[in-house]
Amino acid sequence: MKKLMMMIVSVIFLLPGCSSAEKLSAEQQFKKSFPQVQYETFTQASIHGIYEVYDGQRILYYFPEGDVILAGNIFSKDGKNITQESNSKRMVAKLADLPLAQALKIGNGKTAVVEFIDPNCHYCRMSFNFFNERKKDITMYVFFHPLSEDSSKKIRHIVCARDKVQTYEDVLSGKLDGNAQLNLCNTKEAETMLQNHQQISAKVGVRATPLFYIKGEVVPGFDQPPIEILLAK
Repeated sequence: MKKLMMMIVSVIFLLPGCSSAEKLSAEQQFKKSFPQVQYETFTQASIHGIYEVYDGQRILYYFPEGDVILAGNIFSKDGKNITQESNSKRMVAKLADLPLAQALKIGNGKTAVVEFIDPNCHYCRMSFNFFNERKKDITMYVFFHPLSEDSSKKIRHIVCARDKVQTYEDVLSGKLDGNAQLNLCNTKEAETMLQNHQQISAKVGVRATPLFYIKGEVVPGFDQPPIEILLAK
């Protein structure tokens, strides 16, 4: 009877380690089945039997039972975007250490707002109008993330300008839409700034614009209500 009790106790103490062994075997299975997929982290998702594979830009879902990967957003029954929340948490750590000196700084307000922006993006222009009315209260740190060739040209025109802030405002207000003549210089200063922004966007995992970092929180897209709440804190 004593030996039986010892065996039961041993099993009980071993049980908490089962999940770790399961995770390890799942990760090994993933590496074997998908050797071409490079990733930063491999973690248990909030849903049993599913693992989050974070490649530095997005979250993939791995199902060991079927040995398959799924890409896309997972929502809870109350409409919460589980994928977006998990991705934002990963971004926060990277955004907290951003080299703000490499951004285009606009204003000198007490509240810092970091934005990744494409000058042709409709919602980026909406955010520009929104923050332009609050420029006395905020300091914008702008990082460029072009989503098209035309956007890349407009961004280069901004970084090549002597007055980058005014040129930024001209571009975002639509004054240079159409066939406006752009200054597409290739100076060392411009190239360095463009390369830095590209590397920073890739490191953070920016895939769409606008993306905001305000008071320690990530806001994907121009979602005005949460932005206003953060600004009012």
